[in-house]
Amino acid sequence: MLLQQQHIESNRREYGLQYDLLTFANPEQLIAANSERKELLRWLGLHAAFGYADTKVNCSGLSPGCRCCGDGSWSCLFINGHCNGQCFYCPTSQDDHDGPPVTNGLAFASPEEYAAYVAALGFSGVSISGGEPLLTPGLTIDYLTAVRKRCGDSVHLWMYTNGTMLTADLCNRLRDAGLNEIRFDLGAVRYNLKKLRLAVGCIPTVTVEIPAVPEDEALLRLKMVEMAEAGVNHLNLHQMRLTPYNFAPLTERGYTFIHGEKVTLLESELCALRSVRFGLEQGIALPVNYCSFPYKRRFQHAAARRRAALTVCAGAEAVTEAGYLRTLTETGVRYSEAVLLQNPSYRHPFEKITLETGRSLYLERRPRTPELELTVAERSDLEAGCPSGRLVRFERI
Repeated sequence: MLLQQQHIESNRREYGLQYDLLTFANPEQLIAANSERKELLRWLGLHAAFGYADTKVNCSGLSPGCRCCGDGSWSCLFINGHCNGQCFYCPTSQDDHDGPPVTNGLAFASPEEYAAYVAALGFSGVSISGGEPLLTPGLTIDYLTAVRKRCGDSVHLWMYTNGTMLTADLCNRLRDAGLNEIRFDLGAVRYNLKKLRLAVGCIPTVTVEIPAVPEDEALLRLKMVEMAEAGVNHLNLHQMRLTPYNFAPLTERGYTFIHGEKVTLLESELCALRSVRFGLEQGIALPVNYCSFPYKRRFQHAAARRRAALTVCAGAEAVTEAGYLRTLTETGVRYSEAVLLQNPSYRHPFEKITLETGRSLYLERRPRTPELELTVAERSDLEAGCPSGRLVRFERI
């Protein structure tokens, strides 16, 4: 109950006066939704593989890119910040980035520098996102080519697109640049598969990745059959969430919101779970994966922390599952976080990393706790891999 109240207070701070415009689920709605959700999860538990602390549903047929993400070995490069789509559910601004491509707050104006970064940190997967990457096709292809040239076949390359700018010639150029997988947001084109069909047989893996839009559920069921017949390899459904950028269109549609670490849509998760079940019940030859917001929040954030921590970990330190650096002392334990930066803040200890291109990056160690005194029992439990309650958030995902 305390955690729920913390979430409510955090969400209220994020939206300020607009918070009172949101319609949250009432007790009766929550009881009904939880009952349906419980039954869906019970059925899916018998017929589908769950993974990642049960935050992903139907994991037996994940795309290669999704497996890289789950392993925590994925870098996503935002090639531009402009999009020609008008998706009401888009959670981010699409008109405010005119600078160089960025990933995790690091800008890379040179394709070769980004490729060197990928190699230095040992990523096994790289995706190109936006904006819309095909608004700048030459730039997108330059970065794909550089990573493939530097890393060879050790890296799986994929790209997100709404497909509106795709042509047969561009498909061939993307393939020749080393693209392994292409992901279409068909919601941007009302689920029209015309441009997607250009990629089938050209790009090795064709995936559809869309939010689970509640009012489109019946249409989605029809399109799942069409996707399978068209040669789509994977369908990823995301849970819709509220952000300051999509606040107006989402509230205008009368959705029911629920509290968590962020505000999400009650109807979206139920739509996604029903769609996964439908695909399995009907025997549709299309793996459907539900990627929940808790998965994104917990596993993707932990992966970013862990990647930096492994680079700087030394001596008696250990990197926890949650991606923090753990330092045991004679009397207790303390946790810190490694953060990769373009320039040091000079507020915390840091180490310089020099890429093979000569570019310098900085790993800064930021304390996340003071030294926490441990009882004999707590130390014993921690060393046995069973951290006490107050340590769990730093130890477990």
